[in-house]
Amino acid sequence: MYAIISPRFALRGWHGLPFGLEDRANGINSPLDAASFQALSLCDGKTPIAFPLVSSSLIERVHRLIDAGVAQACDPGAKLAGEQAYRQTQARFIDLVHWSITGKCNLRCRHCYMEAPRAKYGELSTEQCLHIVDQLHQANVSRVAITGGEPLIRADFWRIVDALREKGIILAELFTNGVLLTDSTLAALRKRALSPTLVLSFDGLGTHDWVRGVAAVEEKVIEAIPRAVKAGFRVSIETAVYKGNLNRLMPTYALLKGLGISAWKVAGMMNTGGWRREGRHLTAPRTALYAAYLDLAARHRRDGAPFTLALGGLYYGAKGGSLWMSPFNKLSGQPDAVSQAVCLSCRIRPAIMADGRLLPCIPMTDTGVEREMPRLSETTLSQALRDSAYFDRIDTRVEQLFSRNRQCRACAHRLKCGGGCRASALAAGHGDYFGADPDACFFFKNGYDEKLARKLNAKPASALEITQARTRADRTQAARMAVG
Repeated sequence: MYAIISPRFALRGWHGLPFGLEDRANGINSPLDAASFQALSLCDGKTPIAFPLVSSSLIERVHRLIDAGVAQACDPGAKLAGEQAYRQTQARFIDLVHWSITGKCNLRCRHCYMEAPRAKYGELSTEQCLHIVDQLHQANVSRVAITGGEPLIRADFWRIVDALREKGIILAELFTNGVLLTDSTLAALRKRALSPTLVLSFDGLGTHDWVRGVAAVEEKVIEAIPRAVKAGFRVSIETAVYKGNLNRLMPTYALLKGLGISAWKVAGMMNTGGWRREGRHLTAPRTALYAAYLDLAARHRRDGAPFTLALGGLYYGAKGGSLWMSPFNKLSGQPDAVSQAVCLSCRIRPAIMADGRLLPCIPMTDTGVEREMPRLSETTLSQALRDSAYFDRIDTRVEQLFSRNRQCRACAHRLKCGGGCRASALAAGHGDYFGADPDACFFFKNGYDEKLARKLNAKPASALEITQARTRADRTQAARMAVG
């Protein structure tokens, strides 16, 4: 008997995580134990599985992998595709990279952290972008979210996208303001068999144009959403809240519910970029913002969760499910929580800025942290991911934060909060990476975790339960799009 790894999968390895399985249809990686890796290593089309030196337990594991569809029986001499063979890198494991391919934009958003259209961070040349694609491939990065500025304004946008495709890197998300999301753009994605989640900005009925600084944009976005949904794409909406659109959240919810979106993320304006200079006085008060969040969360539950909804750090509810949680409760509450990293997301989902700097996350743009970050024109992504100022930041542990922050160290909620979000702490105006997140402080000190549970008349799920539900949903969606 001979076997071969199914065409959909490939063997991968990273620094500190030597054995992994990549689903090439969606770019999602899963860790493998040593025995499963050994069994899949036999599935090369040329090694007889029933060879006397192969243990019965290993043969049995091969059969289980065949039953699971990860491997398949084959004739002797069958060959793996080049990208399926085991490829190990010295880079740390990364789930997805957010890549700002430009700092330029066709709008003039009042809260832009990149200060577009002036494009404070500019953009790299085509050749430099293609070099980053090579670095992503060498680091075994299998999923990318492309953002900007407005990525669709680049004349070489499709050349960058095609370079990613040629390297087998999945375009998982495409962030756009929606103005250039035409039928031809959607058709070009489909022609390439690409099915990214389209993440569109929409800042409220009747207020979107003011936020975006250009007239008649609201109408274009509202038209683009159903067009993308009809074309078979998953659409996610992001809304930035300020005093002027706070009372428009519920009508906006009703609109989006009718347009068939998959997710809606709502968050207050951050004190960076243009907002810090001109709009800070219009920031929504937390008491009013959280009251609106409570009402939206309750409406979302009553409606059966028509789409995934994220309301700052207060509420996260998955589409079509009964599970919900407050992301501010990011730690277990147990003493060993102090050994956790201050941000787990930053460890596996970094950002590449428009000027080529590697950043722990996009919201840290214009917080001062970027000045110490490595440039991918001066080092490699693999090196930066495990040995640089970037790594020092993302490897910070909660106990290190407590040692530098007396306020957090003395807080009764410290083992659930862990100091909150680092980007939020930086943007609060102190520029202190080890500072307290004022939003998380407000949430815990005013009992919003209890208030939300009472409002929803239900207990929150654990972070593990939510992660498992999201993973199942992502895999189901990816499989559907791959078949469709």
